[in-house]
Amino acid sequence: MRLNTPITDRERSLPAEQRLISATDEHGNLTYCNDEFVAVSGFTREQLIGSPHNIVRHPDMPPAIFEHMWSHLKA
Repeated sequence: MRLNTPITDRERSLPAEQRLISATDEHGNLTYCNDEFVAVSGFTREQLIGSPHNIVRHPDMPPAIFEHMWSHLKA
């Protein structure tokens, strides 16, 4: 599993109408992300596309949550 560090200790507020949108292939690699997703991620679009989606996972997020999400999505 990827170790996502360092984190910035900065929290960002998003307007209610702003949407962070991404899409992946069946292996969990990013195939699309909207401009807002790119801006918040801290990566360039080129760095994101083709990378595992968990490149943006916060290190404090329990791995079991992502396992559950991916098992549901794959079903």
